Amino acid sequence: MEVRPNMIKKYNKPFYGLLGGIILPVITFLIYYAYSAFSIEAELPLLDFIQTIYNKGAFTPVLSLCVLPNLILFFIFKKTDYWYAMKGLILSVLIYTILVLIIKFM
Repeated sequence: MEVRPNMIKKYNKPFYGLLGGIILPVITFLIYYAYSAFSIEAELPLLDFIQTIYNKGAFTPVLSLCVLPNLILFFIFKKTDYWYAMKGLILSVLIYTILVLIIKFM
């Protein structure tokens, strides 16, 4: 099957960038949770893990670091000329930034 450029470019929309930019940090957080929670002997459920890192004051730094993989997505969009998808990705980073600021100053 031949891949046509128009088929691929149909994903060059802000919605797809926003969707990818919101989902990728969630996946990154779940990977961090799997690594952290299951590396200790007592396995913590996800909500208890979130409560623990929130109580220790580490939730906003962890959330901020989970947004970093969006840089990889940003450069992929830039390399493939997905300029409209990149706009959605930047919007998702702004949403996460506002969320971090709200959590930090509550």
